[in-house]
This record gives sequence, C-alpha cells and structure tokens, in this order.
Amino acid sequence: MQESLPLPSSGLAHIVNEHLIPEHLHALLALSLSPDTSLSQQLHDHLVTGCGLLGMKTGILGHAEANNYEITAAINPSPGREAGSECPLGATYCGAVVKHAACIAYPHISLMEGMTSHPAYQTMAFESYLAAPVWSEGRLTGTICFGDPSPRTHDFTPSECALVATLGVAVGQLMDRENEHQRLTTELKHVRATNQEMELLFSRCQLPMAMMDFHGHWTRLNSALSQLLGIEASELRRGSLEDISHPTDMIACRNALNAMREGELTHFHQRHRYRGRQGLMVEVMLNLDLVDGHSGIILSQHQDISEQLAHEESLVRLRHKLACLTKTHPTTSAPLDNLIPMPLLEQQLDNEIARSARHGQALSLLMLNVDAFIDFNRLFGRPAGDRALRQVASILRNATRKSDVVSQREDGTLIALLTSTDSSGAIILAERVRHAVNALDGLGKPITCSLGLTCYHPAPDTLSLANKVDLMERAQHALKKAKRQGRDRVRFLDLDPAHLPESALVPGRLSTPRDNI
Repeated sequence: MQESLPLPSSGLAHIVNEHLIPEHLHALLALSLSPDTSLSQQLHDHLVTGCGLLGMKTGILGHAEANNYEITAAINPSPGREAGSECPLGATYCGAVVKHAACIAYPHISLMEGMTSHPAYQTMAFESYLAAPVWSEGRLTGTICFGDPSPRTHDFTPSECALVATLGVAVGQLMDRENEHQRLTTELKHVRATNQEMELLFSRCQLPMAMMDFHGHWTRLNSALSQLLGIEASELRRGSLEDISHPTDMIACRNALNAMREGELTHFHQRHRYRGRQGLMVEVMLNLDLVDGHSGIILSQHQDISEQLAHEESLVRLRHKLACLTKTHPTTSAPLDNLIPMPLLEQQLDNEIARSARHGQALSLLMLNVDAFIDFNRLFGRPAGDRALRQVASILRNATRKSDVVSQREDGTLIALLTSTDSSGAIILAERVRHAVNALDGLGKPITCSLGLTCYHPAPDTLSLANKVDLMERAQHALKKAKRQGRDRVRFLDLDPAHLPESALVPGRLSTPRDNI
C-alpha cells in the first residue's frame, strides 16, 4: 500500500502539486477552462479525465455520511455500483480514505495481506485502486477514486497521486459553487417573494407613504398619498418634496436629508404642511427613515393630522365657552378646576363617536368615584373632601392627553372621554390612576377609588353609530360592578352586551399601554 500526505481541507492552492507532470497540468487546466455546464456533466468530465490520465477503467465519486457511502457519479462501474446506489462505508476501500483523510494507493490488491477477503474486492474486482478525499465547505464529505481489474506493474507515481488529490479538491470546489448557487437562488426567490409582498402592502397601505432620494425626489408612492394631497401620482413623481411643502417646514426637512446623506441621521419627524390641490393646506406628521444610505433610499410616511388639529381647536373653543359660562353663570360650571361641564362633554361625546366611526378608531369612556367619600366628608369636613377630590381630578387630568375630555357629574363622579384609545389602553390608564390615588398622603387618611370603563370599537365600514346614552350606561354599570366587588378596583364592560365578561378583569389581559400616560 502506498500512502501520501494528508490532503489539506480546502483550496486547490493548498495542494502540493510540484509533482504534477505537464500532461496532468494541461488536462487540469483544460477542465478549469471548459464552458460551464451542469454539475453532473462537470463531475462526469473530471472522472473521464482521471480515468484517461491514469489508464484506469472505472472512476467513482461518492458521498460519505456516518457509516454510509452513496455513489453520486460513476464511469464504467461494476454491477450494483451505479450512480445512486448505496453501501456501508466499511464495505469500500474508501473507508480507509475517510479514516486517514489522505490519498490511498493500492497498486496490486491481491498481493496485499488480507485484502482478497475485503468486501470491496469481492464486489468491485479491482486489482489496482487510487483514491483521495473530497472536501466541501470545510469538511470531508466523500471520495474520488479510480480502479481497474488489472494490477499496476509499478507503484503509483507521485504525479498520479497528486493528480487524484487535485481532482478531489477541484470536485469539492465544484460542489461548493453549486451549493452556493442553490443558496443564492433560494435567497433570490425569497427576496423576490418578499419584495412582491412588500410592494403589495406598500400599494394597499392606508397610511400615505412614499420613497424618495436624498434630494427629496419621489421615486415611488402609494395611492393613499395621492388621495391625501389630491394630486395625481404621475404629477407627484415629476416633482419633489420641496415642490409641495411649506417653505418654512422645508428648511428643517432639507437639513435632515443632507444629514442622512452624510450618515449623521437615520430618522427624522416633524409636523409638516403640504399645498394640495387648489392650494388647500394639508398638515401631516412627517416621518423620514433612511432605508439604504448607499443607494440613497428614504421611506417617508405622512400621517394626516388635519382633523386632529381641528379637534384640538374644537376643544379650545369648548374651554373658551366654559370660561365664558363661568363668568356669566358661575353655578353652571364644574365644581373642580380644569374640568368642563357635563353638557359640553356630552356634546363632545357625540362628535367623537362620529369621528371614531369615520376613522375606525376606538373610543373609551371612564368613570371614577372616590370610595366611601360621604364618610370621608363626614369625618373630615366638606373642605377636606373638596381638596381630596381636586387631587384625584388632577391625577386623572394629568394622566390623559390634551385631546381627552374630563368632566364631573353633580354626584362627584369624574368622567373622562378617552379619544383614539382602545380597551387595553383605557384599562392601563385606569390602573395607573387607581395606584396614584392610593399613594396620596396628607389627606388625614388614605383614600381609594373605583373605576368603570367601556369602549366603542367601530366595525369596518359601519353605517351605524354608538349611542352615547348606551356608552354612559355601560361605564356606569362597570363602575357599580367595581363597587359591588369590593371597591378599589377597575372593571371593564364592552359596549356590546354579547361581549359582556362574566368575571372580574384579569391583569394578564392588559396589552400595550398608551405612550402618553
């Protein structure tokens, strides 16, 4: 048996090939320069070249995994050893190749002690055999071997051993290239599928969105942005962000685009004004996110806040009306500061129900009552009770947003109209208010409060609106339930009686809190 040095694990450049004779080098060069064909054809060509240069009848390429050997390509194989056939690794001469990770040469097998009883000798009938490991992706994955029924009259030469070792490395590189091609093909299919999905989401998204470059030129935009501005998409693509922006707002936006181009900024947002069709001013919350700094791709999102601003202006008018009522009719004002009268809250509730249905946004109603408040007044006096109620009202007012409305009924119950707030957000706000009330001190004794909640979730494309009386009654019912079940707790009842919960609220039902609380 001849032995060669262990085969390096990667790269043709690692092969010590000074033993290769010119004939072998020319053949290997021809293989490397042959036109790209399928992997199976290239493997076949390598086996044919090896058989021709070595003067051997059979060439086999196999994959070794654990104790199994699968033939993946073969030239003139023995019966039962065709491509696709499998056998135990120990029943092949290749087992020694895998074991030693080296080139193995048997010039005359029948003369070697004990080899005539080897399973491979019985099935392959080789008298001469030369093989080398195949390395793929950094590990030994199989062998390339050549055999012939005739023995060699002399030992295999160093050049012949180096030839087979080099063919093994070349085959491994072909497999690596094919594996990489398959991975890239799979990834490309995934990228294309993802891109198609993103294109579909982008085009159908109800939030106005667009892609732009560092100069603010639109490259792609969805129909929602065109509808928001009242300008055709084709007309927008011919211009840029600056063409339709208010000059004052564009100053900060231009600076942000320049900072993104210099790699100093990845996100920017501001209130932004656009000139829409016929000069109509549209106010949005503009968000710019750098997607690809190398290619200069920026995603812009444009959330229409025109109605929100109109809503805030409506609240300002309500508060101004409240101030006028306070001056002219002091007895009609709410007993606590910064709270609007109940008639104004009910008026605003009608407006918010309509707005919620129009935009598909949830609306919640909260009622708060200080527990055992009559006993507190009896014990500490009405002035102390008023101070306690003011502090509770202050906690509730500070927990809500400017767009929310807080009032007080004649019985002392505090009511909060929570705009654009679902049940989870309302419950979290209520729990925080309850804990803050529990933490109040300096009142003579600790106080607690009970809170009742309900929520209006408008159905998509609904034509019917919630009834404000139903909303108020559900919130009141939830408040009574909190009282009956022991006070100092929050209870929620859905507006739809079919969804009325049978048991108390479980804290685990809470989800993402409102970020303004």
